[in-house]
Amino acid sequence: MTDLMFMSPEWMIETEKVLRAKITPHTTNNATLSIAMTVENCPDGKVKTLVFETDKGNIKTFKHADPASIKTEFAISGDYHSYEKLFRGQIEPTSAIMGGELKLKGNMLKAMRLLPTLEPFFAVLSKVPTRF
Repeated sequence: MTDLMFMSPEWMIETEKVLRAKITPHTTNNATLSIAMTVENCPDGKVKTLVFETDKGNIKTFKHADPASIKTEFAISGDYHSYEKLFRGQIEPTSAIMGGELKLKGNMLKAMRLLPTLEPFFAVLSKVPTRF
């Protein structure tokens, strides 16, 4: 399979397939959460937001969205290159947030408890052939 451009419609379709196949209630510890991941400074000059939701550990939503029109429990934002490192598996979500590469909004106490739930999600994403 050829590498798919990060956040392209083709990448979204393939990534959702992989997530639905690999993310299970077991891998996410039955977590129910909603996160808006905003990617700033994209190569096309745009800001893009990806919404990811689980319900008792099952993938519920994985889509592009306008951040002004959605409500999620948590919001993660950061530079395109920080997300590139995250999606390539070069940094872990907890390290990226604690190190200031990504910014997290939401209930911090709950977020710290749920951050380990995100690690399997990003581990799966790092396996999708992606071109940045």
